[in-house]
Amino acid sequence: MERAQIKSLPKAELHCHLDGSLSPEFISSRLGRKVDFKELSVSIDCTSLNEYLEKFDLPIKILSTPDAVREGAVDVLRQGAEENVRYMEIRFDPICLSNEQMTPEEAVKASIEGLREGEEQYGIKGKVILCAMRQFDLEQNLETLSLVEKYLGKGVCCLDLAGAEALYPTAGFEALFKEAVKREIPFIIHAGEADGPDSVRAAVSFGAKRIGHGVAMKGQADLQQELKEKGIPVEICPTSNYQTKAVRGTYPLREFIDAGLMVTINTDNRTVSDTTLTDELVRSARIAELSDKELVALEKNAVNASFADTETKENILKELEAFL
Repeated sequence: MERAQIKSLPKAELHCHLDGSLSPEFISSRLGRKVDFKELSVSIDCTSLNEYLEKFDLPIKILSTPDAVREGAVDVLRQGAEENVRYMEIRFDPICLSNEQMTPEEAVKASIEGLREGEEQYGIKGKVILCAMRQFDLEQNLETLSLVEKYLGKGVCCLDLAGAEALYPTAGFEALFKEAVKREIPFIIHAGEADGPDSVRAAVSFGAKRIGHGVAMKGQADLQQELKEKGIPVEICPTSNYQTKAVRGTYPLREFIDAGLMVTINTDNRTVSDTTLTDELVRSARIAELSDKELVALEKNAVNASFADTETKENILKELEAFL
């Protein structure tokens, strides 16, 4: 499939961080000066996850008021709409954005307002994922969980766990996810990105609805089989994974597809990784030698794995069925 066809393909994106995906134009407008793209992004020669994370300092500084968060959400949806993404799940940590001008709840409300505006302006639907952070204590993460509970079904779709995975192993967050299960709150977990396959095993044991990244499952046939049997989707982000050195050498996309995993393709951070969903699908087609049918199947996976409402899912799936 040619790039132009991939761009026109109806798409859904499930793993997209708000702070890592603000366009240079948006950031420039908020700063009042033109921002050099190199200030915001890394190249494939990025040496580590730490170097990658340095690029978030300026965007987080920008997202300091409810208006900025609202407009930022619109900006990300606009970018998606320009490449025919029909549905997006945008994630962020409301506590990291809070300051004297904005509470965590105000950040959440502003993001939901931004999604509504984005849909009105660009016809793209979206939902918010709220991130608990590995470096936070249980009390702080329970605060985020409570915000998910309050706004679940009102623009927010689930809880996530993000942050320095190797420093704060997934297994240490059992209490948080026990509480999420108790409150019947769905959650997904970044796992198998900066830590090994045991991180994914812990996420699965807690009851994660999806796995963010999961590339550490490479070569782990038993773990791949478990996810296949349980129908747990994987949100992979090829460019980001290479940049952060989560993957070195052969990318496991073909391995995962052949193992029967429900794989979805995502950008992770559009600006920091200097990518789009079209770019990621083009790259995926090359590194895994994907057929046109397999490319469409990956987008069907994303739609089916999403927290979109039934009508939205059915509409996109009908378009995908008719695409080839």
